Amino acid sequence: MKKRVFSLLLALVLALSAAAIPASAVGSFSDVSDKATAQNVEILKLLGVIEGSGAGQFRPYAQLTRAEFSKMVVMLIGKGNEAMRYRTVTIFPDVRASHWAAGYINLAVRQTEPKLLAGTPDGTFQPERAITYGEAVTILMRVLGYADKDTGGVWPDSYIDLAKSAGVSNGVELAGNAAITRAQAAQLFVNVLYADTKDGKNYIDRGDKYTLVSVDGGTGELRLIDEKGAIVTKTLENPSSASVLIGLKGYLVERTNGKVRTFLPENGETVGTISNAAVIVSADRSTVGFSDLAGGRTDYRIYKDGREISASALKKYDVATYNASTNVINICDTRVSVYYEGCDPKPAEPTVITVLGGTRLNVLPSAQSSVAKFKPGQQMTILLTADGQVAGADDSGARGNAIGIVTDGKVQMLCGMTLIELGCKSETVTNGVVRISASGKDKIYLSEASGGSVSGDLIVSERTIGSKKLADNAMIFENGKLVALSSFTNDRVAREQISYARTNASGEIDLVVINRSTGERYGRVFWDVTSYTDPDTHETTYTELLGVDEGGTKTKTFAMKYNVKTGDYVAFKINQGGTGFSQMIKLTELSKVSFSSWIGDNAVTFGSRTYEIPSDVLCFNKDNGEWITLAQAKTYADAADLYVKDGVVRVIEVRS
Repeated sequence: MKKRVFSLLLALVLALSAAAIPASAVGSFSDVSDKATAQNVEILKLLGVIEGSGAGQFRPYAQLTRAEFSKMVVMLIGKGNEAMRYRTVTIFPDVRASHWAAGYINLAVRQTEPKLLAGTPDGTFQPERAITYGEAVTILMRVLGYADKDTGGVWPDSYIDLAKSAGVSNGVELAGNAAITRAQAAQLFVNVLYADTKDGKNYIDRGDKYTLVSVDGGTGELRLIDEKGAIVTKTLENPSSASVLIGLKGYLVERTNGKVRTFLPENGETVGTISNAAVIVSADRSTVGFSDLAGGRTDYRIYKDGREISASALKKYDVATYNASTNVINICDTRVSVYYEGCDPKPAEPTVITVLGGTRLNVLPSAQSSVAKFKPGQQMTILLTADGQVAGADDSGARGNAIGIVTDGKVQMLCGMTLIELGCKSETVTNGVVRISASGKDKIYLSEASGGSVSGDLIVSERTIGSKKLADNAMIFENGKLVALSSFTNDRVAREQISYARTNASGEIDLVVINRSTGERYGRVFWDVTSYTDPDTHETTYTELLGVDEGGTKTKTFAMKYNVKTGDYVAFKINQGGTGFSQMIKLTELSKVSFSSWIGDNAVTFGSRTYEIPSDVLCFNKDNGEWITLAQAKTYADAADLYVKDGVVRVIEVRS
């Protein structure tokens, strides 16, 4: 009789819960429409690990900051109530007591057993920078009790490998320095709940198994059925409706006081992974093969570069993969022309190919037949998935379009929103963006890419470049490093410093590459004269020597000829041997610019342009010939002559 009551009650529960959830949204948040993500979010919401926005949205595809991740970790280990005690501690100069996450960040840094996280090499924490996949899995593996000494490898690869073996990265596998989304973070945190600690114990103690019957979102009362069919009542620590968990079997995560922290479905029921097959779009707007890829489902959504798109935006040769955990078809359009260097285990059945200077790429099972048409030593165009795997090979109509980000000469190829590090290096571009192709083993072409599809100044507060908006998940590289927009101290970045900007299928900017570091130096020209008297003829030869005063520090002087005179302000470079100037360009003068036209201390409008003013801008008082501070310059005169290059003020000169 108990089994029959259990079955009837459970059937009624499932029917009611299904009827209560609208098709457009699943769970507590209006912008979460796939069941697996909704379950992840609800598990963590009950646990107090995540919150939504005031508008009732979770923003699943927005990037997660280091500050947000710090709070999630503190809540995961159950120390949220202790965070307030750490608010008045100042560990990092960019995390003051007034910062909303100060308590969580400071607690996480002070946590020693296990050691969770630390600041950056420059002594800051960078709380608003997007957290990377490598940083995230490192912290979560430390939650499970692992330390650097357990990895035995190079960071972050060693921690990423450890996360794979522990199941922590199930469903979310990215390049180490790729930014993660809020949905991906939720998946990682839920994976931890199912994982084992370093000493082999379940991270979450699992006792009796229950079926969740109902949840009162107001009182937090849970009604469950145990395995004997008896109804059990419990109380949630953080009341929530938890509608998407109703009807599932699982385990309670309880406090010692009996309060329930969360409900964990059995067998990792929420965890899904990206499929190991891909479909190559055969024609514009075609979805042929998508349903088979999704296991027969037709209610999938299509995403490209982190944004939902319609089938009308699909192009021939796009690559589609399926993520069962989110019921999403992911699209990537990265193609690269390569010289086929080698493969494993054999050309007829390649599982890994080597291209682009020793870069090893996995070949999907569904792609082996197309790759097998080629042999090492031949040219081909490979089509890549959003996580950097080979989805197919072609030598007819697919043209390469791959671009890469160069950081200190190292090249990372963009596949959707993922970065794949290449074995080759850039000899000509130190930091920037390059187009990638190869026509031979030692003939890899990394030509500098510039411009892109957008032009204009970047306005940080408005998140715009020209008339285009930045996407929520826009990747921003500054001098080759991935940064968060919130880390910029100036509200404007001049268009001359934006070497590349690209729009996604929705017309929003998803990639911005900024190059502030050009190796140039700035200063005021001076000439010197040296003489030499021949001891035999007693004739004296005079030589003019050119030097630059960089704000009180003078360069060496060189016997060189440039069309400059004493007092000119220039941008210059000294050659690698230190034997002379390799470049000297006069700065453009903006005459008699009133200080009243300045926008704070960081920008000035002159004519139809706004120019950026660095905090370390050089200032010269022409009356007394001394270098002064910016504050002294603004006090000394009502106007100044500004000397600019590439939209940035490099020198300011004042006089009475």
